[in-house]
Amino acid sequence: MQTFRNLSKQGWVYAANLFVLFKHSALDAGWLRHQVTTVRWRLFHLPGKVVRHAGTWVLKVATEAFDLFRSIRARSFVLAQAMSP
Repeated sequence: MQTFRNLSKQGWVYAANLFVLFKHSALDAGWLRHQVTTVRWRLFHLPGKVVRHAGTWVLKVATEAFDLFRSIRARSFVLAQAMSP
């Protein structure tokens, strides 16, 4: 039986791998050198905030970061379409 510590380590490994996949698939080449903290700060902390509006959660994005979020969404959509059967 696995201990909580082993499961926790596995969770961090999965999270790190998903982050690397996100950087390589959804972000431009200039973002590849950044670590998790930097990407989180630049994408979510500075340009946007999460609010509850009309019973749903919404990410409000600053005008300066809108084009970046649009390109991330477009790339993610293209990859999802390419991987679907």
